[in-house]
Amino acid sequence: MRAGQSPAKLPDLAMLPPFDFTIDTTTQAGRRLLRFSTVQVNVGPGRFRILGFDSDGTANQGDVLSVVQWIKHEDGTWTPRPTTAQMTWSFDDGHDHWHLLDFQKFKLVRLQSEVLGNVAKTGFCSFDSYPYTSSRQAFYTSERDICQTNSNGKVLMGTSRGWGDIYRWSIAFQWIDITGLPNGDYKLRVLVDPPLGSRGKFRESDESNNRSWTKIHIGTSSVTILDKSRNL
Repeated sequence: MRAGQSPAKLPDLAMLPPFDFTIDTTTQAGRRLLRFSTVQVNVGPGRFRILGFDSDGTANQGDVLSVVQWIKHEDGTWTPRPTTAQMTWSFDDGHDHWHLLDFQKFKLVRLQSEVLGNVAKTGFCSFDSYPYTSSRQAFYTSERDICQTNSNGKVLMGTSRGWGDIYRWSIAFQWIDITGLPNGDYKLRVLVDPPLGSRGKFRESDESNNRSWTKIHIGTSSVTILDKSRNL
């Protein structure tokens, strides 16, 4: 904190255990896809707020955008913090909005910790789509052109305090290919803001709760939840 600057009210990103598991054999002929829903939440004292923009200050489809995290302070002021994160426009999933790259990671492992597969989806649009613990009105909504290029040529994303962003099992690329995988017990691990070294790309009040998991039994045509993390 710089001299004379009010203390920061940082976000705290966390993942709820994945849920709503189903096996999809129709999206890709001859393949078995494990589909599931995930929710990233903000349980910190401050908003998670980021802006994406190109080097010329605009955001056009086809650009790779730089990302700045804006941090709110107790006196109501905001300060920018450059990050190594990037945004790109989604061309192949029908979402028609900007995606924050590599914001979440999912891995399916045997209970003996052998990594078997990663989720197909790599880009995410962070906005208030899931009321978690807050009764406050959502801030990051479509009325503010979230994940779209706004009138200032920037792309706004974020998660309000006590809100989350849900990715339901039915959306494009929300799956892991389990074709040829034997039926049995597995663990799906989920992670928000994956670390680069000891920390992630974004500043948070707590880095220890970014991971979650659900243990499942994969059958021929159905999935049973066996256990899940309870660290939130």
